[in-house]
Amino acid sequence: MPGSSRQKPQRAAELVLEALCIAIFDGKLKEGDSLPPERVLAETHGVSRIIARQAVHTLVDAGLVEARQGGASRVLDVAAADGRALELLFRYGSRLRGGGARLREELVEYRLLYVVMMLDAAHRKATDEERRALLALVEACPVQPSEARARQLDTDFWRHVTAMGRNQIMRMEMALWERWVDPSAPLDGKADELRWFYHVLAKQLLSRQDPVPFYLATIRPTFAPASR
Repeated sequence: MPGSSRQKPQRAAELVLEALCIAIFDGKLKEGDSLPPERVLAETHGVSRIIARQAVHTLVDAGLVEARQGGASRVLDVAAADGRALELLFRYGSRLRGGGARLREELVEYRLLYVVMMLDAAHRKATDEERRALLALVEACPVQPSEARARQLDTDFWRHVTAMGRNQIMRMEMALWERWVDPSAPLDGKADELRWFYHVLAKQLLSRQDPVPFYLATIRPTFAPASR
């Protein structure tokens, strides 16, 4: 119930933060716009003013909002945001609509480039034992997996590939992706196609064949930008 005071503080703050982030990323709150006063945010979301203030402070820390002494907090230019805002985009990017559609597409493009780097690092650095273990991981998944099993394969495959690349920065970023992945987001294709895709990648890595060309040739059509 929106006005209930029984919401746990952490979850309540998350609801306020989510609403404000989506409004900013979608362009409903534009550069120079003032955020609603804490009192209004608190009443709208059924939380205390302290909880509302926490959400606003998170936006300030992320460089999306400027706190103004004695006045309303002001929205900053999203296009000028730095890496501090990236975690919030990871959290809410899949929920962007309208004005945020292009930003959502760019997040998908960023993910594509990130995966290319992971595959390249794994191709160059992995041991034969790690390559065999990756193929075994894929082959342990049924050829016709359930959606839940395909999701687990998706998670396990990229964890293993990231470890094979021996790049701590990539491992940190993978942990961030996993922390904020939307469990309701659809699979990138059918479950059996996903299993086939990972099987080919694993076999290419095992044979020391560069997997990046196959990855790009297969995945790029999925990310064709929407017409504008």
